[in-house]
Order: sequence, then structure tokens, then C-alpha cells
Amino acid sequence: MSFFDELKRRNVFRVGIAYVLMGWVLLQAADFAFDLIAAPNWVIQSISVVVVIGLPIALLLAWAFEMTPDGIKRENEVDRNQSITPSTGRKLDYTIIAILAVVIVSMAVERVYFSDDSGIEDASAVNAAAKSIAVLPFADMSQAQDQTWFADGLAEEILNALVKVPDLQVTARTSSFAFKGSDKPISEIAAELGVEHVLEGSVRSSRDRIRVTAQLIRASDGFHLWSENYDRDLDDMISIQENLALSIATALQTSMDPEALAEMAKAGTQSIEAYQDYLRGLQLKQKALTIAEDTEIFEQAYAQFEKARAIDPGFVDAHVQAADYWKVELSPTRTDTGSSGLRPLEMLREYHERIGLAIQNATNEADRVRSLADRAMLDLRLRESRRLFDQYLELRPNDESTRFELFSVLAMLEDKASSRNVLTYWKTKGETDSYSANAYMNDAYRVVDPSEAADFGLKSLQRWPNTTGLIYQTHRTLVWAGRFSEASSLAARYETLVPGSNPLIQAREACAAGDRIAAEAILAEFDLNKSNVLSSMWLIHNMLGNTREEIEVLRPLEDNGVLFSLASFLTYHKFDPRPYPALMAVLEREGIERTPPVIPPFRCPPPQQNSIAVLPFVNMSSDPEQEYFSDGISEEILN
Repeated sequence: MSFFDELKRRNVFRVGIAYVLMGWVLLQAADFAFDLIAAPNWVIQSISVVVVIGLPIALLLAWAFEMTPDGIKRENEVDRNQSITPSTGRKLDYTIIAILAVVIVSMAVERVYFSDDSGIEDASAVNAAAKSIAVLPFADMSQAQDQTWFADGLAEEILNALVKVPDLQVTARTSSFAFKGSDKPISEIAAELGVEHVLEGSVRSSRDRIRVTAQLIRASDGFHLWSENYDRDLDDMISIQENLALSIATALQTSMDPEALAEMAKAGTQSIEAYQDYLRGLQLKQKALTIAEDTEIFEQAYAQFEKARAIDPGFVDAHVQAADYWKVELSPTRTDTGSSGLRPLEMLREYHERIGLAIQNATNEADRVRSLADRAMLDLRLRESRRLFDQYLELRPNDESTRFELFSVLAMLEDKASSRNVLTYWKTKGETDSYSANAYMNDAYRVVDPSEAADFGLKSLQRWPNTTGLIYQTHRTLVWAGRFSEASSLAARYETLVPGSNPLIQAREACAAGDRIAAEAILAEFDLNKSNVLSSMWLIHNMLGNTREEIEVLRPLEDNGVLFSLASFLTYHKFDPRPYPALMAVLEREGIERTPPVIPPFRCPPPQQNSIAVLPFVNMSSDPEQEYFSDGISEEILN
């Protein structure tokens, strides 16, 4: 008998299979049980080691010993004619089948009840994650107070590096930077942000030296897990950022090996000058987002990114940021557009040049896939874009800004099931994270019950009462829910925080009150020479029920050669693409079936016959004092 046949006769193979299956079941049960009691990771790791070590021992015992009617005996002591190994083998077969059934049932239960089809990890696990951190903006301690650009940029770059660590949960910049200049205790900040650790620091510089101080603090007891002082030449600026990110990830005992961590922490350029321009661009971009989306400051930020990529043509992040500027310029649904003055096709060429360089110079697969996904989105290869965004988020699950882009693609595809999965993630994470709460409120009313979404918005405003973006989103959701009186109180709060209010809020309020004339007056005040008013004009035409005007105001977007600009309106469930043949051709190519457009519950009443609105006359003279005359004429005609 061959050695292989002898292994079969002694049931060594059967014992091995049964052992492996039993070990898998044991580890799954232990993992579940230890999760419930929050046991440290080393416990399950120790059990895993024991199970692995036990396999060769089990195989050795199966070879050397045999079950007999008189008990276990050494194999060489058993008469082959009296051996019952065939009977033992059948029992082992039954055992293997039973264990396999348990494995299959447990895997099916996990798939049905615990899996997330969108590839997004369960948000409750996010909030409970021990490896979670918020990076607070670094304080500028320089005597001249002229290093804010470096302090903010450094903190943001550390945050961006940590986002790349798969098993580390990092609070979004919008949420953590809201505590800039705050004197709240670290424990309170951590509790509000739902994290276990906080990084804080400061920057101080002289003519040719820079000093950076950083502390990684455990929020539960205020213990400093790690701290470091860097007193370096300005030429060592890049190494400070790389060293900080690497040290923090190591201190939090992430799963990445040292080589991968070092790659993650790289700044992307070795040019100090390019790095400084890039950090200045980041600081300006974020400043613009907090000042009512100031387009002039966006222009200044773009100029810094352009300088950075000109100095270092291989600087991928600078290419990405510059490309994003042109993507925003081509997105009329954004209010921070319209300052470049280029024609759409020229903007598209600028975008493709920069995103192409980002793809060409990418040093890792994640960065390359992210840029490929973005380019596919702009080219309206929507299903490919969705696949690439999913692939990227498997590599970088903490990149919330990219998840926001993915949601836009899902909305264009009208994939409501996957959209709900993302919204569920944002809603749970939004309990402690203002960025996620705002992301949820931005889109929830289009997919889930608007009243349910509005309740979440009102709850979020109890935590962040003066967040204008959240107030705006919640106001819109309330009017979609038909809760007009609650919406009006929020409109008043928004007016208090942002004097002059928002024309869309004013128009919604007017239509909800049935005041069509007031809504039409708001529409008439838009400056048609400004390209970033097109989206607002379309929205108000939709509120008024001006179907023809609603269609025609977007017609130029179909004819300008860049269909992405028109397709961006697909994210609105009240948008009707049928009047636009070129866009319908894209939907047919992508296999997208749009549901009929939704009519807003706050739509203005139709105009009455034989009715007229007298708008204020415009003073076209060079004498501003003639304003009284133009106003007087319109008032007299009205009278």
C-alpha cells in the first residue's frame, strides 16, 4: 500500500478536514463573543495561533493512533483484520457534512443580515472604533501671525495622509477644523467628534527656522500617547509632515506594515517651494468654502496649485487640485463657479490636461484609480465611474469627499438602493460628525422620506446650531416635507447669520406661502451675466411651474459641447431629461431608466388670468440720484 493510500486508510485526510472546519467555526464564534465583550485583539490572535499549531498535532495523532472498540490504541498494536477505520471514516464524513452545514448557514446569515452591498462598512462600528482620530488645526504661534497657511496646510496634509490608512477612522476636515481657536477641553472635543484620539499642535517660525510641536492625546484620560518637537530648517518642512503622519499611524498600532506606512506618509513632492505653494492653495481653498464660497479666493487657490505643479510636474496632488477647479467650473449646480471666463470646451481641455497628468504621475494604485474615476464621471461613463469609485473606496474607505462624488454618480444612475446604503452610513456617522450630517441632509430628501430626513436635520442643528450649510439643507428638506412653519423659523435664523439671506430660501418661502409675485420678483433680480446663477434660475422656474422657461434656461448646456454640465442636474429628482436628446442618448447608452420628475409640494400657485406684476424700474442713467424717479414711476403705475 502506498503512503498516500495509508493516509487515506488511517483517516488522516478526514481528520485534517474536520479539524480545519471546526477551527474555523470556533474562531468565528470566539470573534463574535469577544466583540460583544470588547476583548483586546490579542485574545483572538492567541486562539488563532493555538488553532494553527494544533493542526499538525491532530494529523500526527490520526496517523499514530486508531479508534477501536476497546478505546484508542497505537496503530501498530491493532490487527488490520479487526480494524474499524472504515466505520470511523464514515462517522468522520458525517461530522464533516454537519460542520459544513453549520459553515454554510453561518455564512448565509452573515451575508443576509450583516453585509453591506454598497461596500461601505457599518457606521456603528465606525463610531465605536478604538483607532479613531481627529486632527485639529495647528495654532500659529509665530510673532507676526503670518504662518496660518502653513499651520492649516500642515494639519490638513497630515489628515489626508491618515485617511489613507484603511483601519484608522479619521474625522473629516470640516468637522475637526470647526474647533479652530476653541478653548474647549480635548475630552469634550473628542466626545463631540466621536473619536478616541486627538492630534493638536502649533507652528512657530523665524526667518530660516521652523518649530512644530505636536501631541497625540487619548481622549478618555488625557494621556499623551506621543509628542514631538521639531526644530528644523525650512528646507526640512516636508520631512516634518511625513514624520508626523508616520509617527501617529505607528502610535495607533495600525495594521499597515512600516514600508506601506512610509509610502502613505509621503508628501508627494520633494520641492519645498512647490510644497509651500500647495499648502497655501489648500488654505485658500478652505477659506473660500467658509466665506460664502468666494470665487475670487478660489481663483487665488487655483493659482497656487498651478504654481506648485509648474515647479514640480510630478506633483500628483497639485494636478488633482487644479483639475478639481475646472471640474467645479463645469458644474452649474455648484454656486462657486463662473469666475474663469473660458468657454466650456476650453475648460474641459484644461481639466483633461491636469487629470491626465495626475493619472500619468500617480505613484500608487489608489491615486490612479481615484483620478480615473473622476475622469470617467466627467466623460459621463457613469457605470465605469461607479465601478472605479467603489474600487478606490475599498482601498481608501475613509475618504469622505470621494464618497460624496460616488453618491453623485449613484444619483445620476438612479441607483436608489445603493444611495440608501450611503445615506444610512452618513446618517449614523452624522450623529457626531458635522460633515457627514451635512452630506446626509444634502441628498436624503431625494431618496428617503423628507420628514424623516428633516427630523435628523433638526436634531443635528441642536448639536451645531449655527452651521449655515446645515440650516440651508434642513430648510429645504422641511419644505419638501410640507412643514412650512418650521422651515420659516429656520429661514429667519439663516437671515440672522447671513444678512441678505439666500434667494433660494426666499423663493421657497414665497412659494410655500402662495406668494407667486414675490417669487417672480426674486427671479427677475438675477444678473444674467453671471454664469453661476443658472442653477438658481432653473430651481425657481421649477418652483413656479414655468415648464417652458425651466427647459430653455438649461438648453445652452446641451449645446455647449460639455454634456457633463447638463447631466449634473440628474442628481435632482425633479429634473426632467426628456427635452434634451443628447442627454437622453447618454441615459440610453448607460441603461438608465429615469422615474418621472417629482413636483415639489411647495410649488407656487399658477398665475391668475388678467393679473400683472409691476417690477421696479431700472435706473440706466449715470446719475444715481435718479433712482428715486425710476422707483417712483413703477410705484405710480402700480397704484
